[in-house]
Amino acid sequence: MASRQVDLSIESRLENVASVGETVNRLCREAGFSEGDAYNVELAVVEAVSNCVRHAYRGEQGRRVDVHLRLEGDRLEVRILDDGLPVPEANRRPQPIEFDPQDPLSIAEGGRGTFLIHSLMDRVEYGSEGGRNLLLLAKTIRRS
Repeated sequence: MASRQVDLSIESRLENVASVGETVNRLCREAGFSEGDAYNVELAVVEAVSNCVRHAYRGEQGRRVDVHLRLEGDRLEVRILDDGLPVPEANRRPQPIEFDPQDPLSIAEGGRGTFLIHSLMDRVEYGSEGGRNLLLLAKTIRRS
């Protein structure tokens, strides 16, 4: 299969994040990835881009989040860039989600994003590129 690249740039508004997720899902499905894997990658990317808006930019609108998708065979690489606050080192590792299994409402509202991203993707790396924050996500996906 030939490689394919899609580059997106959105304004830092939570309502713009869904369009990124839809594009990720569509790219995965068009490439023949299973519905479940396409959804999982979409979820991880949506969570990561939402974190840019909520945390890197502290909800400030008018900022830019760039998402670069590169599909090479069965491997998808997603590069997410922002110029907000970098993810603190302590928040780059997934923390176990603590809750009472008898009470599903005991799961905290926030703090699950990093855990989800790490759980759903094969590779998660934080860095910088051109003076901007970079989150690199990669996944080798089974075809349906």
